[in-house]
Amino acid sequence: MSRRVIAGLVLAALAAGPLTGCGGAGDAGPGGMPGATGSAVSAKPRAKAGKETVAWAGRVCDALSGGLTKSPPPKIDPKDVAESERAIAAYMTGMAKRLGTVRTRLAEVGPPPVPTGQALLTGMGGDLKAVQGQLLAAASGLRETKAGTPAFRTAQGNAGKAMRRLGGYQPPTRALRADLSLGDAFTRAAPCREGGV
Repeated sequence: MSRRVIAGLVLAALAAGPLTGCGGAGDAGPGGMPGATGSAVSAKPRAKAGKETVAWAGRVCDALSGGLTKSPPPKIDPKDVAESERAIAAYMTGMAKRLGTVRTRLAEVGPPPVPTGQALLTGMGGDLKAVQGQLLAAASGLRETKAGTPAFRTAQGNAGKAMRRLGGYQPPTRALRADLSLGDAFTRAAPCREGGV
């Protein structure tokens, strides 16, 4: 693996790290939700959330406080190709597991008390599962292909796409906060003022 190839994969990993990351506009997911699937833009104002919705948002933030903990970027050594490949693949595998944790905890909290609540939860759960699968598949591709081959270049591209989608769930409530019926609740709920959620 060349130094340039290694650098490209690390940059992809860092782009989706805990501090930054965004999906492409062409990656819109269920209901046009932002987060791992892009950014939805609307001119409509956010609805003022009732007490029940604010309480629900607080439960979500409590449940997800450890769902996507800060993860250090993979350690890359240009002199050790095999170890660098394993580090990048392990990073993606670890983040896939964290997304699985987020999905499980969201399901345990249940849908928000708004008319579109169940659809929102179902859509986000499905999208989380898709991103999780994409990360695992990309990690597998890096492990199983040889550097410099067409298959490896495909795996590298898939890894970059997976990392960009992962960035949409930093923080994990990003998609929910962007929903017009829920954004105000996440702003007002005390547990949601903590960093990382």
